[in-house]
Amino acid sequence: MEVPDPLVGSTAPSMLALAITRPRPGVLRVTSMLDVSGDRSEWDAATIADWLQFPGVSPFDFRVRRFDAERGIVDIDFVLATRNVMLQAWLETIEVGSRTRIAEPGTGHLPNFASGRRVLMFADESAVVAVHAILEKWPASAHGMVWIDTPSAAAVAELPVVDGVGVFSFHVDMGFDPLVTVARRIDLNQTTTVWAAGERTRMDSIRATCHAAGLGEDDTRVFGYWSDEVVRQRG
Repeated sequence: MEVPDPLVGSTAPSMLALAITRPRPGVLRVTSMLDVSGDRSEWDAATIADWLQFPGVSPFDFRVRRFDAERGIVDIDFVLATRNVMLQAWLETIEVGSRTRIAEPGTGHLPNFASGRRVLMFADESAVVAVHAILEKWPASAHGMVWIDTPSAAAVAELPVVDGVGVFSFHVDMGFDPLVTVARRIDLNQTTTVWAAGERTRMDSIRATCHAAGLGEDDTRVFGYWSDEVVRQRG
């Protein structure tokens, strides 16, 4: 297997998919190159597993089988189960050449609560479970707003009620992207921090909006795990 060069200028750790196989029924194996700044020898299978976790994803849904630190190659087995919507949406659209950012455990996969800023969250249907997990851990000192685009009103109704957090949801086709529209119209400044997760294209738009408003990387925690375009092509 020819290993590509690392991404020039990359700061956030990521994985570049090199091969995708099905070693046995119900399991998808993704072979990737770990792209990190600094010395890869500081990484091992356990570290990668920690960095792969994000809200709503059970550690039982994947396993790091092998990590070649010298070459930076990692094999990860993912369980094809319907219990995790976001993970399954990502697995359905990942292909050779896909690059997935990974986040530091305990920090990057959650909103930047430590900043003391007002937390703004944007999520599509695949990320509702992640929002539920974040609200369960919401610190009493934080306040914020959540926007969710999902046809399931029941899923939103089941979210934990948190003091100081407003939840707004969209359940019908509005003819435009409500999440991107809200992100562009709301005042993003030095008093706000953003967390978002969902379909890749709309997350790219939200990330670009945050950067245009001057938010730094630590206050722009935006994760695009799956592609609607790939779903349409495969459908």
